[in-house]
Amino acid sequence: MNWLVLCSGLLGAQEAADDADVEVIVYGQLLVDQAREQLVQDLAEAGYDQVKVKGDWVIYRHASVWRGEVHVHEDGWYRTKRQKVKFQAIEMPWAEAGSPLAVAGCVLYSPLCFRPGGALVGARKFSAQETRVVDHIHEDAEAWADRVSDLATERTIEALPDRLEALWLEGTPLDGGDILPTAQARRHALFSFWDTRTNTPWGDAVRRSVEAFCRAVVQSSDTPFTYEEIAAFNAGRRAIRPFSLTKSVAEVDRE
Repeated sequence: MNWLVLCSGLLGAQEAADDADVEVIVYGQLLVDQAREQLVQDLAEAGYDQVKVKGDWVIYRHASVWRGEVHVHEDGWYRTKRQKVKFQAIEMPWAEAGSPLAVAGCVLYSPLCFRPGGALVGARKFSAQETRVVDHIHEDAEAWADRVSDLATERTIEALPDRLEALWLEGTPLDGGDILPTAQARRHALFSFWDTRTNTPWGDAVRRSVEAFCRAVVQSSDTPFTYEEIAAFNAGRRAIRPFSLTKSVAEVDRE
């Protein structure tokens, strides 16, 4: 085969793979956006339609201040809180709301501008409201958090092969530190990274990527994992399942 044709074919295959990765990430972001929009719709249906952005949080307030507010973080977390006590320069017979004359009116008639928020709401009443809100949004909030985790995992897995290759070929640690000079130290680092992933579907997706790298690269090298080494690793593992370099039935089916 002509060398230029071969190189062109390999380059085209790599570009196609890169495009596929981009498509996966874009699709993942779309699912995140759709799930969050559903959560926002849930909040609006429950009356939390006054919106304020504060850093990485978006605050959704209810017009009835005793019902509190819901804080939604961009990473998929949310929390309910009482609305704070505040002073607001409301509209006066002689001035528009927020104007200097309205502020002056608040000095003279401060009770008119005092907004107690949720401070005067009893614990039992507010707790009951929190429960109603959580029950209303929980399912879609959980779905949104899952989509955020899916996207983060896709991005992690996309960048992982280069990091694993740098570890195995050059001894570059995955989490910083000194260069690992021996193949044994590098194998141990691969297992340690595998073992410290979370026991969740997202953590296991990363584990499967590490195992695939080990099967394809480490086991075909001059210094592969030995059976005894894997057995010793698994005996002291923290993960809920053993480290395995055998393809699962699902992985074989996907091929």
